[in-house]
Amino acid sequence: MLDSSAMARVSAVIPVYNGAATIGRAVASVLAQRFDGALETIVVDDGSTDSTRAILAGFGDRIRTLHQPNRGPAAARNAGARMATGEFLAFLDADDEWTPEKLARTVPPLGERPEVVLVFSDAIPIDAAGNQVAGSYVTPDCARAPSMADMLTRWWPIIPSTAVMRRDAFLATGGFVEEFRSAAYEDPFFFIVMRERGEFAYVPERLVRYRWESPGVRIEKYLPYQEIFIRRLGERYGGAARGLIRGTRRAAASAWGYEGLLALRDGDPQRARGCFMRALRARPADFKTMLRLARTFLPAALARAMGGRTARNETARTPDNSASGPHDRS
Repeated sequence: MLDSSAMARVSAVIPVYNGAATIGRAVASVLAQRFDGALETIVVDDGSTDSTRAILAGFGDRIRTLHQPNRGPAAARNAGARMATGEFLAFLDADDEWTPEKLARTVPPLGERPEVVLVFSDAIPIDAAGNQVAGSYVTPDCARAPSMADMLTRWWPIIPSTAVMRRDAFLATGGFVEEFRSAAYEDPFFFIVMRERGEFAYVPERLVRYRWESPGVRIEKYLPYQEIFIRRLGERYGGAARGLIRGTRRAAASAWGYEGLLALRDGDPQRARGCFMRALRARPADFKTMLRLARTFLPAALARAMGGRTARNETARTPDNSASGPHDRS
């Protein structure tokens, strides 16, 4: 437990909304850190109506808890950061978990290199049952610290649960934009703005168990906020963000195309047809998607014979390796 008279070296901030199924594991993973520095754990209950509050009460004075009306994960993270006393902030989503070495491996670069304002690591994507769905979250082409140009050209695989940052730099950015009311685009926009404050560093270890959702499920949550993200990119970065804006607009088509391939692989042409039609609404002139849609009207055996290799290759890829697709969820 952190002594009230001491300043924590690291403040772990966990936003949670109706997270009774997972919040206990998330908090326990912070308390289990093998980390020599002072550590405080702050949980922001963002208006939960399930048993989250009772679960948090069970941790007693090992954690600090804030209960507030539901305002979304951006506002919850910001509220936790304002409570924090640490030199560094480390965010953890309520359905993710840190490995015991997470802080011990990601905090040192911040102490050793004053030009570094944020450190992030690789992660292990898992499904709702806790099964690993890919070897790594970060693909080899992104296994490095990004430049500002990198981040304005393509999506970079940084998620809140893998990042540790300087609190003063976080506060200087204004924190997460609360116009994003759900877990959609608030984190990639924040990381781009944070990159203005200084260098990033990358630790090539899988230090987080990250709750992954399929692209189709995720894109449904992102679409209501897509134009807000694009507007803010344009206002802040102008033409420098053209590549990222183009990729963002393609993300919906890519996500629904991926879901359609999964449905074809599973022998469900009706679901595949719906996915490909959504992909075409997002990107009407995509010839490959048109061909895939046509396959859904063929007998299942013939459709698989015509496209099985393509479907196997594309659906076998790491789930979040799209250069233009959103990486977060709620």
